[in-house]
Amino acid sequence: MATGQKARAHVSRDRGTMVDVAAVASNKINVPKAKFIEDVEDFMKGKDVQATLNEMQTLYNQYKQIEQGLQQNRIRLGNKLPEIKRALDTVCLLCAKAGTGEALDMHFELTEAVYAKAVVKDAESVYLWLGANVMLEYPLQEAKTLLETNHFNCKNNLGANKSDLAFVKDNITITEVSIARVFNWDVKKRKGEASNPKP
Repeated sequence: MATGQKARAHVSRDRGTMVDVAAVASNKINVPKAKFIEDVEDFMKGKDVQATLNEMQTLYNQYKQIEQGLQQNRIRLGNKLPEIKRALDTVCLLCAKAGTGEALDMHFELTEAVYAKAVVKDAESVYLWLGANVMLEYPLQEAKTLLETNHFNCKNNLGANKSDLAFVKDNITITEVSIARVFNWDVKKRKGEASNPKP
C-alpha cells in the first residue's frame, strides 16, 4: 500500500472473486422433463421391460450428475457472494474518502492468514484479482461498477441455481417412482404368467 495522491489499494481476498462471476453461473439447464407414468400397462405396450428400465436408469443417472454439478456451483457462488460484498464495501469506502485527505488504516490479506497493515490516503485506484494469479488495476469508479455488477449477477445466479436444483430434484423423484412402477408391473406380470401358464 502507498500513501499520497496516487495511492492504490488491494481489496480482494479471493483470487477468483472479482471478475467473471457469470463463468460459474447457473446456466439454464437443458434436460428433458421426466414424465409421470399414469398407466404403466398402456405405457409398456410394445416395449421391452429391460430396455425401458435401462433407459430410465440412464436418465436418472443424468439427473443425479446435474444435481451434483448444481450443488457444487451453489457452494462456489455462496462462497463468492460475501467476498464480493466485502470488496465492494471496501471500494465504496475508498470512493467516499477519496479527495478528502483523510487517511485510512487498513488491513489486507497478502496470502492465507497473512495480513499487512497500511495507511491509505486519497486512493485513486485498486487492484482486483481476475483469477489464475492475475491482478489488474482499476480506477475506483470502474472497480465499484464492476463489483456492483458481479454482486448483482452472483445473487441472480444463486436464485437461478435454486430453481434449477428444485426442477432437477422433482425430476429425480418422478424418475425413481417410474422405475419402481415399471419394475413392480413387470414382477406382477411375470407372477401372473407363471400362475396361469399358456396351454
